[in-house]
Amino acid sequence: MQEPAEGPKRVEPGWRPTAREILAVLVVVLILVFALINLEDAKIDFVFGQVTIPIFFVIAVPALIGFVSGLIFQHYRERRHRD
Repeated sequence: MQEPAEGPKRVEPGWRPTAREILAVLVVVLILVFALINLEDAKIDFVFGQVTIPIFFVIAVPALIGFVSGLIFQHYRERRHRD
């Protein structure tokens, strides 16, 4: 007995980035390029003293902190809407 003939199998599409993900990658690349171009030292004055560090860190560290805090708040927001 023969099995029924099957038509062409439908292949499920793979992962495709959303517009939001593409925009996030572009912003990260722009921040990195901008930070890597600025490798000169900068003097930062605090209330208790001053420090001299490359401008790269002045740009990259706040960007990283903002990125991580955005992920954390997004996680809590999605979790709150599920409950």
